[in-house]
Amino acid sequence: MAAVHHPGCPHRDSLFWDETDCQNYYGMLSLHEVFEVVGCQLTQTDIEVLSFLLDEACPAPHPLDPTGWTVEPCGDDPNDQGVSPSPELLKAWMKLKPQGSQGPLVASCTPKSGLELLLELEKRGYLSDGNLEPLLQLLRVLTRHDLLPLASHKRRPTVTLERLMPHIKKQTDIPQPYYAHHLRTGIIPPVTELSVSKGKKRRGNGWSGRPKKTTRTVPPLPPPPQAHKDFCNIRLRVRAEYLEHESALREGVSSDKQQPLERQFELFSKANTLLHARDLGTLVCVIKFTDVDNLESFWADYLSGALLEAMKGVFITDSLRRAAGREDVRLMMSVDQDDYEKGRMLLRDWRMVSSSEGGVD
Repeated sequence: MAAVHHPGCPHRDSLFWDETDCQNYYGMLSLHEVFEVVGCQLTQTDIEVLSFLLDEACPAPHPLDPTGWTVEPCGDDPNDQGVSPSPELLKAWMKLKPQGSQGPLVASCTPKSGLELLLELEKRGYLSDGNLEPLLQLLRVLTRHDLLPLASHKRRPTVTLERLMPHIKKQTDIPQPYYAHHLRTGIIPPVTELSVSKGKKRRGNGWSGRPKKTTRTVPPLPPPPQAHKDFCNIRLRVRAEYLEHESALREGVSSDKQQPLERQFELFSKANTLLHARDLGTLVCVIKFTDVDNLESFWADYLSGALLEAMKGVFITDSLRRAAGREDVRLMMSVDQDDYEKGRMLLRDWRMVSSSEGGVD
């Protein structure tokens, strides 16, 4: 929405913002930006499954379909008669699609990317700017619960990969008085008493007196308490899945319903049941980090794919291959971004506090 200028009312100009500026101000994403965020996370298998459901449940209308050329009259305007398709179009349509034909007249859609698939869903009226619930349902059918937070108009904060400043140095240990150190730590040692020797010689009755030593033992100092060290927990979700679902869906998902809504509901129900039956399981690991450098290295390996390659030999076992049979299996991995951001901030603050107190290891 472009800015509208009103002569004589300069204060009103600020009430009209461009759509992009308004979204950036409120931290929102447009519908196509949401498609870009979610689409780039969809795998090729996800695209094939959604393409199959798209062709079965939401077939594309033919360009010569008269319903696309018909404009319904407006009920409020009695003079509006609407627009009906021309007789030539109706005649061509009757030749192209005889009555009783139920076969599709448009070739099946095979998007090359997740973005193209979501744009096609919008084009067919399945998704809109104010209705993202069908997209959430599709992600649940695919068991891609890690993408549910991304299907939102709310802009997520950008994660910085910048490490901590390397010039943070340890403070020089300044010698302090003996009691000043213990007062700062809250531990005051007991006073050490010196050994007292009394050497009075006693004369009399032939007794020779020996000096008596009175020694008071000093209890050992209690060990200093260990410095409290913060830590953070990172959730790592690992999921094994079949490499390809399309053949199983084409063999096991069909519907003989004539009513479009009933047919769509039955197809989604059967596809959901089949995909859940082919679910090989998900494992959630909670990893504890106490050092921010290790956490940042872990995150960098996750983004580069090195962590996934290292985990394949651990999770793809012989028993999993036997359960999958002849079909190929792949490993999917996701890390909660919010856990990383909160943990990195916590460990970074703890390091800076420890550095200011001279307690960095």
